[in-house]
Amino acid sequence: MVSEKDIVAREEIKELRARYCWYVSRGDYERIVAMYTPDGIFEFLAGDKRMSVQGHEALREWLKNSTLPGVVFPLIHNEIIMIDGDNAVSTCAMEARTVNPEIPAFSGYYHDRLRRQGGRWLFSERRFFRYYPRMERSGLDIDGSPESGLSAQHKR
Repeated sequence: MVSEKDIVAREEIKELRARYCWYVSRGDYERIVAMYTPDGIFEFLAGDKRMSVQGHEALREWLKNSTLPGVVFPLIHNEIIMIDGDNAVSTCAMEARTVNPEIPAFSGYYHDRLRRQGGRWLFSERRFFRYYPRMERSGLDIDGSPESGLSAQHKR
């Protein structure tokens, strides 16, 4: 049975993600950075290589150089959240619409690790993997453990 405390935590994590999308679409970098722990990591695919940025200053600089406020509008859905005290592991789908025909819509999913600090949930790790236009397998199950059901050909 899920406790009332866990239900509240789930809603707080959902709200964190919703605000993240709101701030990304508006280019509010300071509020996005404040959603991460001081040692927080964001990982993503750049070309054919996985990259990551860590810490508030690196996140701020990366956001300033990579997001397109008023052009890309991310939407979050299909959230799965597992809570263990002040820590959580979760995944959710992301679909991004764009208003610029030269930038196609894209979608993917996040594997997140979150930590409650000072009464607030924050991202300690946020790893983005694409669904579309090209499927990128994370190799992780919904709980963040290695995905055991992958065949050898899908473990790339």
